[in-house]
Amino acid sequence: MTRCRHCLSKAELRNGLCSVCGIDPEKEPKALTAAEKKARFHARGILLVALCHLIGTICGLILATQFPSPGPMLILALLNLLLAFGLARYALAAYKGATIYYFLIGMVNVISIQAGPIHLAGIALALLGLYLVGNGTSKAIFERSLPAAE
Repeated sequence: MTRCRHCLSKAELRNGLCSVCGIDPEKEPKALTAAEKKARFHARGILLVALCHLIGTICGLILATQFPSPGPMLILALLNLLLAFGLARYALAAYKGATIYYFLIGMVNVISIQAGPIHLAGIALALLGLYLVGNGTSKAIFERSLPAAE
């Protein structure tokens, strides 16, 4: 099994194209069409979000030691870890879980906005996560339904 140069996944080739991003793994980035560049951008964005979830897991584990009851922080760290691995593997369940997670995080920050301007950053991060994971191209990547390049 080879690793795609564009989405960095270890996926089976389908008709000579990556089954995740729909791009020929041997194709040079300069030779990509506009649709292929868009798919590559969103695939890399999904991996960036997965990395952020992994960092969130580490921060959650560190912060769990600071609370008298670490249970909720450990659950949040576990959820971040599951999302990180699922998004890195382009799993459809992780896509669905992540969109719900970002929506809930955004709603909590909208409700808590009177507590201070720090919640503006939470809203911005939720919107950025929804943009990178929840758009149509990313959904097609998760569903493995990107049209084959012509």
